[in-house]
Amino acid sequence: MNEQEIDKSVRDFFLCQKLPAEKVQSILEQGKPQPKRNNTAGWHHWVPVAAAATIVMAFSFQMGRSYNDDNFYFDVAGEIAMRHNGYKSFDVKAASFEGAQEGLRDLAFSVTPLVKQKLLSAYEVLGARYCQLQGQQAAHLQVKNRKTGTLCTLYVASLKGSLTSLRSLDREIVLEANHLDIWEDSDRLFALVD
Repeated sequence: MNEQEIDKSVRDFFLCQKLPAEKVQSILEQGKPQPKRNNTAGWHHWVPVAAAATIVMAFSFQMGRSYNDDNFYFDVAGEIAMRHNGYKSFDVKAASFEGAQEGLRDLAFSVTPLVKQKLLSAYEVLGARYCQLQGQQAAHLQVKNRKTGTLCTLYVASLKGSLTSLRSLDREIVLEANHLDIWEDSDRLFALVD
């Protein structure tokens, strides 16, 4: 057999071959689109995982927030100490909290403390001026310790804006050069620096 005869016999062999009708029908049916399966059936396995991830994220954000509150507390304490150590003049000369309040007429809050009056009675008011504390209007009072004669400063600010995170605060902090007492008094922040 030569090459042409081999080609012809192979061609004839394959042309005679047929698939049974059932097999052809099966192949055709496999090509038809299948009915859609319910894709939400697998979600019930992922619901607990999603809930756990949500709880972990909420806990992480809360931990980050409390860390930022502590940082913010020290930022405020640092700002207060920096202003205490500055030597700006006091615009209002006063001998009492009432005198300071009268001199600082544009304040939207009172500088007279309701809490810790016993502590503050040990100080004599000398003067006052307007200032800012974390972008909020504040009063900066110069006071003198009656017992030691040390000049100190008292800051009073309304607990609004970013300062609201310091609500219910009554802490004492010692920085390198200053000692600060910070507390809340009727929606106001008080800070005594000596």
